[in-house]
Amino acid sequence: MTSTAHTDPAPAPVADARELRSALGAFPTGVTVITAPTPRGPVGMTANSFSTLSLSPPLVQFCTDHRSQLRPLFAAATSFAVNILAEDQAEIADRFARPGRDRFAATRWRPGTTGAPVISGAARVIECTVLRTIELGDHDASIGRVVTLHPDDGKPPLLFYRGEYYTL
Repeated sequence: MTSTAHTDPAPAPVADARELRSALGAFPTGVTVITAPTPRGPVGMTANSFSTLSLSPPLVQFCTDHRSQLRPLFAAATSFAVNILAEDQAEIADRFARPGRDRFAATRWRPGTTGAPVISGAARVIECTVLRTIELGDHDASIGRVVTLHPDDGKPPLLFYRGEYYTL
């Protein structure tokens, strides 16, 4: 029995941010709207840069682009909610992804236990108190301690892959 060696092509260095973004787009993610209470009212943004950091203690993180108008508001927040969007909430994801609009006017929500806005109909909501915000590269990483988990009603999540929404 003979075997032939298979060699992968040599990896190429990262040429630019567009190329890196395209490569990262090959990783499917869930879609969240991160919300926070502020003295100016509620703020929120669509993010797929959300992840778990630790189960014990329960820690999660999300990232805010330095170019975002919301950056100083999220950096000053003491709590936030991760609204994991349900498969029928692509319109909400789009609304919170665009700058300069009153995102909450057309969205059903209520204050959560931390004061962070909880979006009605989300697949799941995780409320956190801010533990630390760290400036890394062109983003801030906000780390939160999970304090409240809203009940899971079994709704399938909205997914994002290669620049488009998908459902399970």
